[in-house]
Amino acid sequence: MGKGLSRSQVFFMTLTCILVVGNLYYNQPLLGILAREFGVTEAKVALVPAFTLIGYALGILFLVPMGDMIERRKLIQGGMTAAGLLAIALPFSPSLGVFCAISCVMGFFNVSQSILIPFAANLAKPEERGKVVGIVLSGILIGSLMARTLAGFIAQYFGWKTVFIFAGAVSLILSVVSQFVLPRSQPTFKGTYKELMASTARLFKELPTIREAAVMGAILFGTFSAFWTTLTFLLEAAPFNFEPKTIGLFGALGMIGALAAPLAGRYADKKGAAATIRMGLYSAMAAFALLAISSKVVIGIVLGVLLLDLGIQVAHISNQSRIFNFAPEAHSRLNTIYIFFYFVGGSLGSYIGSALWSWGQWPAVSLGGLGFCLIATLIFVRGQKNRATAEKMA
Repeated sequence: MGKGLSRSQVFFMTLTCILVVGNLYYNQPLLGILAREFGVTEAKVALVPAFTLIGYALGILFLVPMGDMIERRKLIQGGMTAAGLLAIALPFSPSLGVFCAISCVMGFFNVSQSILIPFAANLAKPEERGKVVGIVLSGILIGSLMARTLAGFIAQYFGWKTVFIFAGAVSLILSVVSQFVLPRSQPTFKGTYKELMASTARLFKELPTIREAAVMGAILFGTFSAFWTTLTFLLEAAPFNFEPKTIGLFGALGMIGALAAPLAGRYADKKGAAATIRMGLYSAMAAFALLAISSKVVIGIVLGVLLLDLGIQVAHISNQSRIFNFAPEAHSRLNTIYIFFYFVGGSLGSYIGSALWSWGQWPAVSLGGLGFCLIATLIFVRGQKNRATAEKMA
Protein backbone atom coordinates (compact mmCIF):
# COMPACT_ATOMS: atom_id res chain seq x y z
CA MET A 1 0.00 0.00 0.00
CA GLY A 2 1.33 3.44 -0.87
CA LYS A 3 4.38 2.17 -2.80
CA GLY A 4 3.57 4.19 -5.88
CA LEU A 5 2.33 3.60 -9.43
CA SER A 6 4.26 3.81 -12.68
CA ARG A 7 3.26 6.39 -15.25
CA SER A 8 2.06 3.66 -17.61
CA GLN A 9 -0.19 2.20 -14.92
CA VAL A 10 -1.67 5.60 -14.08
CA PHE A 11 -2.19 6.22 -17.79
CA PHE A 12 -3.95 2.89 -18.29
CA MET A 13 -6.17 3.44 -15.25
CA THR A 14 -7.12 6.88 -16.58
CA LEU A 15 -7.75 5.59 -20.11
CA THR A 16 -9.88 2.75 -18.76
CA CYS A 17 -11.96 5.22 -16.76
CA ILE A 18 -12.44 7.39 -19.85
CA LEU A 19 -13.66 4.51 -22.01
CA VAL A 20 -15.64 2.41 -19.53
CA VAL A 21 -17.59 5.22 -17.85
CA GLY A 22 -18.96 6.20 -21.26
CA ASN A 23 -21.32 3.20 -21.09
CA LEU A 24 -23.34 5.16 -18.53
CA TYR A 25 -23.70 8.26 -20.68
CA TYR A 26 -23.85 7.23 -24.34
CA ASN A 27 -27.66 7.27 -24.17
CA GLN A 28 -28.02 10.91 -23.11
CA PRO A 29 -27.47 12.69 -26.46
CA LEU A 30 -29.56 9.95 -28.12
CA LEU A 31 -32.73 10.49 -26.10
CA GLY A 32 -34.53 12.24 -28.94
CA ILE A 33 -33.63 9.41 -31.33
CA LEU A 34 -34.67 6.74 -28.80
CA ALA A 35 -38.00 8.50 -28.19
CA ARG A 36 -38.78 8.33 -31.90
CA GLU A 37 -37.43 4.77 -32.21
CA PHE A 38 -39.72 3.45 -29.49
CA GLY A 39 -42.58 5.89 -30.08
CA VAL A 40 -42.61 7.42 -26.58
CA THR A 41 -42.63 10.90 -25.06
CA GLU A 42 -39.62 12.89 -23.85
CA ALA A 43 -40.70 12.31 -20.25
CA LYS A 44 -40.76 8.52 -20.71
CA VAL A 45 -37.47 8.29 -22.58
CA ALA A 46 -35.80 10.19 -19.70
CA LEU A 47 -36.21 6.92 -17.76
CA VAL A 48 -33.31 5.47 -19.78
CA PRO A 49 -30.52 7.52 -18.11
CA ALA A 50 -32.36 7.28 -14.79
CA PHE A 51 -32.45 3.45 -14.87
CA THR A 52 -28.84 3.31 -16.06
CA LEU A 53 -27.65 5.37 -13.10
CA ILE A 54 -29.90 3.51 -10.64
CA GLY A 55 -28.28 0.26 -11.79
CA TYR A 56 -24.85 1.82 -11.38
CA ALA A 57 -25.69 3.05 -7.89
CA LEU A 58 -26.75 -0.48 -6.91
CA GLY A 59 -23.53 -1.87 -8.38
CA ILE A 60 -21.57 0.64 -6.34
CA LEU A 61 -23.41 -0.46 -3.20
CA PHE A 62 -23.14 -4.23 -3.66
CA LEU A 63 -20.04 -4.79 -5.83
CA VAL A 64 -17.46 -2.06 -5.13
CA PRO A 65 -17.02 -2.90 -1.38
CA MET A 66 -15.73 -6.29 -2.52
CA GLY A 67 -12.57 -4.50 -3.64
CA ASP A 68 -11.45 -4.64 0.00
CA MET A 69 -12.21 -8.37 0.23
CA ILE A 70 -11.12 -9.93 -3.08
CA GLU A 71 -8.40 -9.27 -5.64
CA ARG A 72 -9.28 -5.99 -7.36
CA ARG A 73 -7.97 -6.81 -10.82
CA LYS A 74 -10.29 -9.83 -11.10
CA LEU A 75 -13.23 -7.74 -9.91
CA ILE A 76 -12.45 -5.06 -12.51
CA GLN A 77 -12.16 -7.63 -15.31
CA GLY A 78 -15.41 -9.35 -14.39
CA GLY A 79 -17.29 -6.07 -14.31
CA MET A 80 -15.99 -4.91 -17.70
CA THR A 81 -16.80 -8.25 -19.33
CA ALA A 82 -20.41 -8.35 -18.08
CA ALA A 83 -21.05 -4.67 -18.85
CA GLY A 84 -19.56 -5.03 -22.32
CA LEU A 85 -21.80 -7.96 -23.26
CA LEU A 86 -24.90 -6.15 -21.97
CA ALA A 87 -24.02 -2.98 -23.90
CA ILE A 88 -23.85 -5.03 -27.10
CA ALA A 89 -27.32 -6.42 -26.29
CA LEU A 90 -28.94 -2.97 -26.00
CA PRO A 91 -29.54 -2.35 -29.74
CA PHE A 92 -31.61 -5.53 -29.93
CA SER A 93 -34.17 -4.35 -27.34
CA PRO A 94 -37.74 -4.77 -28.68
CA SER A 95 -39.22 -2.03 -26.47
CA LEU A 96 -38.29 0.87 -24.23
CA GLY A 97 -39.04 -1.25 -21.16
CA VAL A 98 -36.52 -3.90 -22.19
CA PHE A 99 -34.01 -1.19 -23.11
CA CYS A 100 -34.37 0.32 -19.62
CA ALA A 101 -34.02 -3.09 -17.96
CA ILE A 102 -30.83 -3.98 -19.85
CA SER A 103 -29.47 -0.48 -19.20
CA CYS A 104 -30.08 -0.96 -15.48
CA VAL A 105 -28.26 -4.31 -15.33
CA MET A 106 -25.45 -2.98 -17.53
CA GLY A 107 -25.09 -0.05 -15.13
CA PHE A 108 -24.94 -2.50 -12.21
CA PHE A 109 -21.88 -4.26 -13.61
CA ASN A 110 -20.26 -1.13 -15.07
CA VAL A 111 -18.40 -0.28 -11.85
CA SER A 112 -14.78 -0.95 -12.84
CA GLN A 113 -13.87 2.75 -12.86
CA SER A 114 -15.14 3.11 -9.29
CA ILE A 115 -12.93 0.22 -8.19
CA LEU A 116 -9.93 1.81 -9.90
CA ILE A 117 -10.19 5.02 -7.83
CA PRO A 118 -9.58 3.41 -4.39
CA PHE A 119 -7.12 1.04 -6.10
CA ALA A 120 -5.09 4.07 -7.21
CA ALA A 121 -5.48 5.77 -3.81
CA ASN A 122 -4.14 2.69 -2.02
CA LEU A 123 -1.15 2.25 -4.32
CA ALA A 124 -0.15 5.92 -4.57
CA LYS A 125 2.48 7.41 -2.30
CA PRO A 126 0.82 9.46 0.48
CA GLU A 127 2.37 12.72 -0.71
CA GLU A 128 1.09 12.08 -4.25
CA ARG A 129 -2.35 10.66 -3.43
CA GLY A 130 -4.33 13.77 -4.32
CA LYS A 131 -2.50 14.17 -7.63
CA VAL A 132 -2.85 10.50 -8.62
CA VAL A 133 -6.51 10.29 -7.62
CA GLY A 134 -7.10 13.55 -9.48
CA ILE A 135 -5.50 12.20 -12.67
CA VAL A 136 -7.38 8.89 -12.60
CA LEU A 137 -10.63 10.58 -11.59
CA SER A 138 -10.22 13.02 -14.47
CA GLY A 139 -10.65 9.98 -16.70
CA ILE A 140 -14.15 9.48 -15.30
CA LEU A 141 -14.94 13.15 -15.80
CA ILE A 142 -13.52 13.30 -19.32
CA GLY A 143 -15.18 10.01 -20.26
CA SER A 144 -18.61 11.12 -19.06
CA LEU A 145 -18.36 14.20 -21.27
CA MET A 146 -16.57 12.64 -24.23
CA ALA A 147 -19.25 9.93 -24.33
CA ARG A 148 -21.86 12.51 -25.31
CA THR A 149 -19.70 13.86 -28.14
CA LEU A 150 -18.68 10.41 -29.38
CA ALA A 151 -22.23 9.06 -29.24
CA GLY A 152 -23.51 12.03 -31.22
CA PHE A 153 -20.97 11.55 -34.01
CA ILE A 154 -21.35 7.76 -34.23
CA ALA A 155 -25.15 8.01 -34.27
CA GLN A 156 -25.04 10.69 -36.96
CA TYR A 157 -22.89 8.68 -39.37
CA PHE A 158 -23.35 5.01 -38.42
CA GLY A 159 -26.68 4.87 -36.56
CA TRP A 160 -27.51 4.78 -32.87
CA LYS A 161 -27.17 1.00 -32.57
CA THR A 162 -23.49 1.19 -33.50
CA VAL A 163 -22.86 3.38 -30.45
CA PHE A 164 -23.63 0.55 -28.03
CA ILE A 165 -21.90 -2.17 -30.05
CA PHE A 166 -18.75 -0.02 -30.07
CA ALA A 167 -19.05 0.58 -26.30
CA GLY A 168 -19.37 -3.12 -25.54
CA ALA A 169 -16.43 -4.09 -27.74
CA VAL A 170 -14.16 -1.53 -26.05
CA SER A 171 -15.06 -2.85 -22.58
CA LEU A 172 -14.25 -6.43 -23.61
CA ILE A 173 -10.87 -5.41 -25.06
CA LEU A 174 -9.93 -3.47 -21.92
CA SER A 175 -10.83 -6.45 -19.77
CA VAL A 176 -8.21 -8.53 -21.57
CA VAL A 177 -5.50 -5.84 -21.61
CA SER A 178 -5.90 -5.11 -17.86
CA GLN A 179 -4.53 -8.60 -17.09
CA PHE A 180 -1.11 -7.48 -18.34
CA VAL A 181 -1.03 -3.88 -17.07
CA LEU A 182 -2.71 -3.67 -13.67
CA PRO A 183 -0.89 -4.96 -10.58
CA ARG A 184 -2.40 -7.55 -8.28
CA SER A 185 -3.92 -6.27 -5.06
CA GLN A 186 -3.85 -7.71 -1.56
CA PRO A 187 -7.29 -7.86 0.08
CA THR A 188 -7.46 -6.04 3.44
CA PHE A 189 -10.77 -7.45 4.74
CA LYS A 190 -10.87 -11.04 6.02
CA GLY A 191 -14.51 -11.41 7.03
CA THR A 192 -17.66 -12.49 5.18
CA TYR A 193 -19.59 -10.45 2.62
CA LYS A 194 -22.29 -9.79 5.23
CA GLU A 195 -19.66 -8.47 7.65
CA LEU A 196 -18.17 -6.37 4.86
CA MET A 197 -21.49 -4.67 4.19
CA ALA A 198 -22.10 -4.17 7.93
CA SER A 199 -18.71 -2.49 8.29
CA THR A 200 -19.58 -0.15 5.41
CA ALA A 201 -22.70 0.94 7.27
CA ARG A 202 -20.63 1.52 10.43
CA LEU A 203 -18.18 3.72 8.56
CA PHE A 204 -21.07 5.85 7.33
CA LYS A 205 -22.47 6.11 10.85
CA GLU A 206 -19.18 6.88 12.60
CA LEU A 207 -17.57 9.39 10.19
CA PRO A 208 -19.49 12.69 9.85
CA THR A 209 -17.16 14.01 7.14
CA ILE A 210 -18.01 11.00 4.97
CA ARG A 211 -21.73 11.68 5.41
CA GLU A 212 -21.28 15.33 4.52
CA ALA A 213 -19.15 14.55 1.45
CA ALA A 214 -21.65 11.90 0.28
CA VAL A 215 -24.70 14.18 0.54
CA MET A 216 -22.86 17.04 -1.16
CA GLY A 217 -21.77 14.70 -3.93
CA ALA A 218 -25.35 13.54 -4.45
CA ILE A 219 -26.63 17.09 -4.77
CA LEU A 220 -23.86 18.21 -7.11
CA PHE A 221 -24.19 15.26 -9.46
CA GLY A 222 -27.96 15.57 -9.34
CA THR A 223 -27.75 19.10 -10.70
CA PHE A 224 -25.16 17.97 -13.26
CA SER A 225 -27.41 15.14 -14.52
CA ALA A 226 -30.49 17.39 -14.61
CA PHE A 227 -28.57 19.82 -16.80
CA TRP A 228 -27.19 17.29 -19.29
CA THR A 229 -30.43 15.32 -19.55
CA THR A 230 -32.50 18.38 -20.44
CA LEU A 231 -29.87 20.13 -22.55
CA THR A 232 -30.64 17.63 -25.33
CA PHE A 233 -34.31 18.72 -25.32
CA LEU A 234 -33.31 22.39 -25.47
CA LEU A 235 -30.80 22.09 -28.29
CA GLU A 236 -32.82 19.86 -30.61
CA ALA A 237 -35.85 22.22 -30.48
CA ALA A 238 -36.35 25.72 -31.93
CA PRO A 239 -34.58 28.10 -32.21
CA PHE A 240 -31.49 25.84 -32.31
CA ASN A 241 -32.70 22.66 -34.10
CA PHE A 242 -29.26 21.04 -33.70
CA GLU A 243 -28.42 17.54 -35.00
CA PRO A 244 -27.09 14.82 -32.64
CA LYS A 245 -23.47 15.40 -33.66
CA THR A 246 -23.78 19.11 -32.84
CA ILE A 247 -25.41 18.40 -29.49
CA GLY A 248 -22.56 16.00 -28.77
CA LEU A 249 -20.03 18.82 -29.25
CA PHE A 250 -21.33 20.47 -26.09
CA GLY A 251 -19.92 17.51 -24.18
CA ALA A 252 -16.52 18.31 -25.68
CA LEU A 253 -16.80 21.81 -24.21
CA GLY A 254 -17.27 20.28 -20.79
CA MET A 255 -13.98 18.40 -21.08
CA ILE A 256 -12.17 21.68 -20.46
CA GLY A 257 -13.60 21.62 -16.95
CA ALA A 258 -12.61 17.99 -16.53
CA LEU A 259 -8.99 18.85 -17.37
CA ALA A 260 -8.91 20.91 -14.18
CA ALA A 261 -9.30 17.77 -12.04
CA PRO A 262 -5.56 16.92 -11.71
CA LEU A 263 -4.83 20.57 -10.88
CA ALA A 264 -7.53 20.48 -8.23
CA GLY A 265 -5.97 17.35 -6.76
CA ARG A 266 -2.53 18.97 -6.57
CA TYR A 267 -4.01 22.12 -5.02
CA ALA A 268 -5.86 20.01 -2.45
CA ASP A 269 -2.59 18.23 -1.57
CA LYS A 270 -1.00 21.62 -0.78
CA LYS A 271 -3.83 23.81 0.55
CA GLY A 272 -6.49 21.37 1.67
CA ALA A 273 -9.82 20.53 0.08
CA ALA A 274 -11.94 23.30 1.62
CA ALA A 275 -10.73 26.18 -0.58
CA THR A 276 -11.05 24.13 -3.76
CA ILE A 277 -14.57 22.94 -2.88
CA ARG A 278 -15.73 26.51 -2.20
CA MET A 279 -14.32 27.68 -5.52
CA GLY A 280 -16.14 24.90 -7.35
CA LEU A 281 -19.47 25.57 -5.62
CA TYR A 282 -19.38 29.30 -6.40
CA SER A 283 -18.51 28.57 -10.04
CA ALA A 284 -21.45 26.15 -10.40
CA MET A 285 -23.91 28.66 -8.93
CA ALA A 286 -22.66 31.38 -11.27
CA ALA A 287 -23.08 28.98 -14.21
CA PHE A 288 -26.72 28.19 -13.42
CA ALA A 289 -27.48 31.89 -12.99
CA LEU A 290 -26.08 32.52 -16.47
CA LEU A 291 -27.89 29.53 -17.97
CA ALA A 292 -31.22 30.70 -16.54
CA ILE A 293 -31.16 33.72 -18.86
CA SER A 294 -29.67 31.94 -21.88
CA SER A 295 -32.43 29.67 -23.19
CA LYS A 296 -32.23 31.26 -26.66
CA VAL A 297 -28.63 32.51 -26.71
CA VAL A 298 -26.10 29.89 -27.74
CA ILE A 299 -23.06 31.82 -26.46
CA GLY A 300 -24.65 32.00 -23.01
CA ILE A 301 -25.16 28.23 -23.05
CA VAL A 302 -21.57 27.65 -24.18
CA LEU A 303 -20.18 29.82 -21.38
CA GLY A 304 -22.56 28.19 -18.92
CA VAL A 305 -21.36 24.70 -19.92
CA LEU A 306 -17.73 25.70 -19.43
CA LEU A 307 -18.36 27.33 -16.06
CA LEU A 308 -20.67 24.58 -14.78
CA ASP A 309 -18.39 21.69 -15.69
CA LEU A 310 -15.40 23.47 -14.24
CA GLY A 311 -17.24 24.14 -10.98
CA ILE A 312 -18.82 20.70 -10.57
CA GLN A 313 -15.64 18.80 -11.42
CA VAL A 314 -13.38 20.90 -9.19
CA ALA A 315 -15.78 20.56 -6.26
CA HIS A 316 -16.22 16.84 -6.91
CA ILE A 317 -12.53 15.93 -7.12
CA SER A 318 -11.71 17.70 -3.84
CA ASN A 319 -14.87 16.46 -2.15
CA GLN A 320 -14.09 12.86 -3.06
CA SER A 321 -10.35 13.08 -2.37
CA ARG A 322 -10.92 14.07 1.24
CA ILE A 323 -12.63 10.74 2.06
CA PHE A 324 -9.35 8.92 1.39
CA ASN A 325 -7.81 10.64 4.42
CA PHE A 326 -9.73 8.13 6.55
CA ALA A 327 -9.25 4.36 7.12
CA PRO A 328 -6.72 3.34 4.41
CA GLU A 329 -7.73 -0.32 4.81
CA ALA A 330 -11.33 0.57 3.90
CA HIS A 331 -10.89 2.79 0.83
CA SER A 332 -13.20 0.67 -1.36
CA ARG A 333 -15.94 0.86 1.27
CA LEU A 334 -15.50 4.60 1.72
CA ASN A 335 -15.65 5.06 -2.04
CA THR A 336 -18.77 2.89 -2.08
CA ILE A 337 -20.53 5.27 0.31
CA TYR A 338 -19.54 8.35 -1.64
CA ILE A 339 -20.25 7.04 -5.15
CA PHE A 340 -23.50 5.34 -4.12
CA PHE A 341 -24.87 8.66 -2.89
CA TYR A 342 -23.33 10.40 -5.89
CA PHE A 343 -25.15 8.29 -8.46
CA VAL A 344 -28.40 8.06 -6.54
CA GLY A 345 -28.27 11.85 -6.76
CA GLY A 346 -27.50 11.57 -10.47
CA SER A 347 -30.42 9.26 -11.20
CA LEU A 348 -32.81 11.44 -9.22
CA GLY A 349 -31.36 14.50 -10.96
CA SER A 350 -32.20 13.06 -14.38
CA TYR A 351 -35.80 12.51 -13.32
CA ILE A 352 -36.14 15.84 -11.50
CA GLY A 353 -34.57 17.63 -14.47
CA SER A 354 -37.14 16.15 -16.87
CA ALA A 355 -39.93 17.06 -14.42
CA LEU A 356 -38.66 20.64 -14.18
CA TRP A 357 -38.44 20.77 -17.97
CA SER A 358 -42.06 19.64 -18.31
CA TRP A 359 -43.13 22.22 -15.74
CA GLY A 360 -41.16 25.31 -16.72
CA GLN A 361 -38.75 24.41 -19.55
CA TRP A 362 -35.15 25.69 -19.40
CA PRO A 363 -35.53 28.51 -16.82
CA ALA A 364 -37.01 26.02 -14.32
CA VAL A 365 -34.11 23.59 -14.84
CA SER A 366 -31.50 26.35 -14.41
CA LEU A 367 -33.07 27.89 -11.32
CA GLY A 368 -33.55 24.44 -9.82
CA GLY A 369 -29.84 23.72 -10.33
CA LEU A 370 -28.92 27.03 -8.72
CA GLY A 371 -31.08 26.22 -5.71
CA PHE A 372 -29.57 22.77 -5.20
CA CYS A 373 -26.00 24.12 -5.48
CA LEU A 374 -26.89 26.68 -2.81
CA ILE A 375 -28.07 23.86 -0.53
CA ALA A 376 -24.76 22.00 -1.08
CA THR A 377 -22.87 25.18 -0.18
CA LEU A 378 -24.84 25.59 3.05
CA ILE A 379 -24.14 21.96 4.00
CA PHE A 380 -20.43 22.48 3.43
CA VAL A 381 -20.29 25.74 5.41
CA ARG A 382 -22.14 24.12 8.31
CA GLY A 383 -19.72 21.17 8.27
CA GLN A 384 -16.74 23.52 8.35
CA LYS A 385 -18.16 25.31 11.38
CA ASN A 386 -18.86 22.04 13.19
CA ARG A 387 -15.30 20.79 12.59
CA ALA A 388 -13.83 24.11 13.77
CA THR A 389 -15.93 23.92 16.95
CA ALA A 390 -14.87 20.31 17.58
CA GLU A 391 -11.19 21.24 17.19
CA LYS A 392 -11.51 24.07 19.72
CA MET A 393 -13.21 21.80 22.22
CA ALA A 394 -10.49 19.18 21.74
